[in-house]
Amino acid sequence: MSSDERPRAAAASVPAVPASRTARDSLLAFADAILARPTTPAPAPEGEVQAYLTFYLQREEFGVPILRSREILRVGEITRIPEAPPHVRGVLNLRGRVVPIVELRTRLGLPIAPLTPRARVIVVEAHDRLFGLLVDSASRITKLLTSTIKPAPAEALFAHADYVTGIAQMGTELVILLDVDKVLLLDPTAPLPSAAIAETHE
Repeated sequence: MSSDERPRAAAASVPAVPASRTARDSLLAFADAILARPTTPAPAPEGEVQAYLTFYLQREEFGVPILRSREILRVGEITRIPEAPPHVRGVLNLRGRVVPIVELRTRLGLPIAPLTPRARVIVVEAHDRLFGLLVDSASRITKLLTSTIKPAPAEALFAHADYVTGIAQMGTELVILLDVDKVLLLDPTAPLPSAAIAETHE
């Protein structure tokens, strides 16, 4: 037997490990190693997440809870109503339903401004009725952690800020969050719009 043949014979005497077994063992070893690693607990949530629909009045951005918003409309024909409650611009026919339109600018102490093509009516539900909020423009739908919402400052943004639920920081901008129910109590001494203009008209 030649010297070249002896190493091959010695190598042939070592039993080969089946490839399938090697793959199986390495996979099990990998799984064991993963399970042996210490687990890092998931970070605790910082608070409840709420979605808001935001819009602009003048240069300020405001928000109302998305769950209270029903739809966003282009401004159609608004019919004036004699002796309407304060800040009510008129009513709008929404698919046969007459909806009071609130001039949100004057309600929040801002000067009235001419309507532009960007103006919108945000239909919201409050006090078991539908109302339309007349705004300068609709902005976005955003989600906020409740823990990031700060209370309104003591010096107040408006003369009557009890309907401001808080201030949210979004990047470099501040969003003023409104309580829909309170902002639509237009005047404590004035009655809410009668059911006659809130019912469906055929």
